[in-house]
Amino acid sequence: MQRILFTILIAWISLIPSCRDWEEHYHEALKNLPDYNLFEYIETSSNLGIFSEMLKATGYDTIISASQTYTVWAPDNQALEGIDRNDTELITEIIKNHIARGNFSTSGILSKPVKMLNGKNVNFERETSGFTFGNVTIVEPNIPASNGQIHLMNGYVPYRNNILEFINRTESLDSLAKYLNSQNEWIFDPVNSIEIGFDPEGQVIYDSVFIFSNFVLNQLGSLGSEDSIYTAILPDNSAWIEAYERALSYFNIPEVYGGAVRMHMATRWAIVKDMVFRELVYDPGTFQYLVSTSQNVFYSPLDLFADAQQYEMSNGIGYVTNQMPFADTASWFKTIVVEAESDFDRENTNSNIYVRTGLGTGLDISGDNYIVVDPTGISNIAQPSVRFSIPNTLSSVYDMYCVFVPASIVDPANTRPNRATFQLTYVTTTLGRTRRVTLTPENNVTNPAGLTIMHLGQIDFEFANVIDRDYDEIAVKLQVTNDVKIEEENAGDFSRTMRIDCIIFKPVSE
Repeated sequence: MQRILFTILIAWISLIPSCRDWEEHYHEALKNLPDYNLFEYIETSSNLGIFSEMLKATGYDTIISASQTYTVWAPDNQALEGIDRNDTELITEIIKNHIARGNFSTSGILSKPVKMLNGKNVNFERETSGFTFGNVTIVEPNIPASNGQIHLMNGYVPYRNNILEFINRTESLDSLAKYLNSQNEWIFDPVNSIEIGFDPEGQVIYDSVFIFSNFVLNQLGSLGSEDSIYTAILPDNSAWIEAYERALSYFNIPEVYGGAVRMHMATRWAIVKDMVFRELVYDPGTFQYLVSTSQNVFYSPLDLFADAQQYEMSNGIGYVTNQMPFADTASWFKTIVVEAESDFDRENTNSNIYVRTGLGTGLDISGDNYIVVDPTGISNIAQPSVRFSIPNTLSSVYDMYCVFVPASIVDPANTRPNRATFQLTYVTTTLGRTRRVTLTPENNVTNPAGLTIMHLGQIDFEFANVIDRDYDEIAVKLQVTNDVKIEEENAGDFSRTMRIDCIIFKPVSE
């Protein structure tokens, strides 16, 4: 122990000279700092006169005169000659785009994004011939001041909109902007709000905290964030009108479920739901597929961006289009697949349900799993059945299918088929009344040797049954009932045990 303490003591003593050296160097550096601050240097530099005037006009002369540390990338007079100095908003954007908190020298710089006072990230880079800031050449770097340093530039870095700013500032996109902004809301935050008393009715009074939120952008992506990267397809006003008129008929919603208001909301969401991608798409032709932030896959990316005008932005790329590129069946009018193994809003009668895997069986099982529907009744009347909820059906025509799995998936010697009937329940009035119809396919017997994709017929829904955060009732149900009698099963001709892979509602497009 003594040896260890002695070793530590020697090591500590050996550090004392280096600590003293560092302290002397530090105090020497402070002693050598200029006696002028950032603004005082800029104000007295003849080649920074215009920049100095812009600082005064916006009040940033005071900010960079304070004791806090800043780095200023200062454009010279020639770079700013064409700027309208009466446009306060413009010059404020430029000023905030050239000042950062902290001290950024060229020492050790290769390529570094620097967050500016306006929240934008601008690249500070070493080039073969010197240094650049936002691709603008720095002609004199590392000019010291008492509260930071200055890099003199022969140009200025234009303010670049992020995608959300671009939408809000582009006149031809005001239909899209109006929709997105209509979703802005301030939500009361009870966790961070503080109780400060009670009103005369005994209700708690809070020192309230509210959180800004936008439900649509929460799902699409943070298009106003400088720390995220997106590519967005942006419909101009003519594209918006065309897409709205095209999609509207798919969202005929009964009054009891929100009627015209939700019809309007659902149609607008259909237009934008697939317009954002979480990657930079400079050349769409180089992508085999793209996945939207709504998790929809597009296998012909080049078609999505055809004839669109590309704009580079501070947090990605925007493509302005005058024709929405999404086919109905590629975006909002999609095939609905209900996996049988999902127990969400699923009901069964006269049966027990077991989930089984299809992996390693050689059969192409959707979602890799299927269900076994085993009968529990022993009479001819108590037929095993299972009822599935079909979410997000639109007011249009669908082909309906039920996919059955053969018994041979577990026992090759079992070649007994099933026979089934089907009942569909759906809304038929604007007041929410439902209708139940029996569906009997022309051939309702399953294939004992492989998967059976049984076509149940077509259905033309008058009303959409769209599910969202305010309306979560699924009105469309499909019941699958085994239609085999006990005598038929005992004879070895059929089985009363069903194996179901999935239910498919496939859009029928005109």
